[in-house]
Amino acid sequence: MSQLNECAMENDIEKIPLLRFDDEEWFRRLGQVAKSIGTDRFHRDLIDLFGASIRHEASWIIRYSRVAPPDVIYTNNVSNEMVDFYNKQCSGIDPFSQYWKQHGSPGVLTLSELGNDSIESIIYKQMFLPAANVSDEMGMFFPTVGHCCFGLFLERERGHFSKADVRRAQLIFPALEGYHRTHLGWLFNDLRYTNATEIKGFIKRPTMIQDRFGVEVYSNELWNQAVASDCSIMPTVASLFAGSSPHTRFLKESVLKSEVFDRDFPLAPGGTIFVLEPQSSSQDERDHALRIADILKILTPREREILTLIMKGNNTGQIAQTLRISKGTIKNCRLRIYRKADVASERALVKKFTLMFPTL
Repeated sequence: MSQLNECAMENDIEKIPLLRFDDEEWFRRLGQVAKSIGTDRFHRDLIDLFGASIRHEASWIIRYSRVAPPDVIYTNNVSNEMVDFYNKQCSGIDPFSQYWKQHGSPGVLTLSELGNDSIESIIYKQMFLPAANVSDEMGMFFPTVGHCCFGLFLERERGHFSKADVRRAQLIFPALEGYHRTHLGWLFNDLRYTNATEIKGFIKRPTMIQDRFGVEVYSNELWNQAVASDCSIMPTVASLFAGSSPHTRFLKESVLKSEVFDRDFPLAPGGTIFVLEPQSSSQDERDHALRIADILKILTPREREILTLIMKGNNTGQIAQTLRISKGTIKNCRLRIYRKADVASERALVKKFTLMFPTL
């Protein structure tokens, strides 16, 4: 695309009207979100409200878990091919997913703020951002249950989200989080009386809920099927009930996670939710992850620094200037990295890591 066309596109984007918090339309959309609580449109209306006052070109809703791969729930202005590319190539190195696994903190975060220099993050930026024509992402994290969260993301094609954008998102976050918590409570409370078809898209894992006395108040069909095929699940559940902290237990083919509800949770105040998460879906995935870990484990700190800069696209001269070491030292380190990764060139090295990381 020519520079002139790029400038014209940027000007068109700048002309898109953004809502102020005192606009009548803002309050109409706020009311629409409130009306959609308990329905399958809720999170779509929520992300529309999120993006109403922040300039962006596309949006995603992704469910993150501490152990399972990210699950794309909804997108706007994103092609099916790009969603497929993310699922197959980039979900395992998504830095927002890594953030949730490490911190599990609700709030607002941009990709540029992450400032993550890990090899995984570098590969994600090299693979996903150019393919998706994205320069920055802003996300809101809303915790759900079972150590999971819903991530609402806005994508910008050029430039970064400004500090003013972040402040605006942080200003509305408490209200949106309150709506989300109300929606979550509504869905679970509805399980008392109906089959709660809206929640089927929300609870996608085998799930069972007990009240604070250990009496089952809900289980879905996936849970019942899992219990029927694995006799170790219920005894493990019984061993976890006495505690009040989150627990994780690795079973033969799955991971059992438990989390205690707040005292004001509608369906089971002070109760416990048990969720079965899948382990790596295939032996190939486990083998890939182990190979990555093994390679990184045997690299020295200096070799890891050089590998990181290689994955950033730095040449030998740039690496020497950054690390303040000689080109000869870098050449020797490169050869050791190639040997440990079982490759013969930089191109093969980059390709190997690029192909391996998506299977994490």
